[in-house]
Amino acid sequence: MPKVQGLVTFTIAYPGPKGSSHRPWCQDKQFWKIQLFFPHNNPPAVVETKIKPYKTYTLQRAYRGESYFWGLLPQQGDTFLFHFEPPVTLKGYLFRSGNVEHPSDRLYNTSVEVEPVRPPAKPSPRLKPTKDGFFIVDFIANKGQTDIKNKDYEPAGEFDDMGIAEGNIAEGLGDIKTLRLTVHMESDNWAILSEVDAPLESKRVSEASFSSDS
Repeated sequence: MPKVQGLVTFTIAYPGPKGSSHRPWCQDKQFWKIQLFFPHNNPPAVVETKIKPYKTYTLQRAYRGESYFWGLLPQQGDTFLFHFEPPVTLKGYLFRSGNVEHPSDRLYNTSVEVEPVRPPAKPSPRLKPTKDGFFIVDFIANKGQTDIKNKDYEPAGEFDDMGIAEGNIAEGLGDIKTLRLTVHMESDNWAILSEVDAPLESKRVSEASFSSDS
């Protein structure tokens, strides 16, 4: 279990930004503590996305475990990129979208992809190669929203209808230089990434440094 951070206290509900979902929490004279994000000690990486963040809820802060990412209306073709410097051997991945305050601000029809330093000669049948050197390893989707128009794309691996992607990286991929989330359908809701975890196969980094070009 991660350390409990990102706790907030409040006494009255407030409206979310236009276009975002919001579950009303209003208990006058009562204080509620809720965990809005789950921090992890991730390996050094440069992160970027073209999805515009709301205020200070940036992808950089989400990756560092300081807050969560909250972005405006993801469109088809939008990506979240995590460039590892240097490349790393990943044990797996965990992405959690939405949070208790905005449960519908999740990622819909979004694939998890990796770019290995050296493509495997015989990739696992669970991996779906893309045209730009990545391999699809998992799929985030919701029931009733899996109609993807891109005929070159096929979901691979497991997916969660609650907007959670979690799994292991296939053996034989070796060092990974980029982890990517690709959105395959525009969304009517904003998107929150409340947890980003990229655990290493070997000993976890003791203190992850961070840089960004965005």
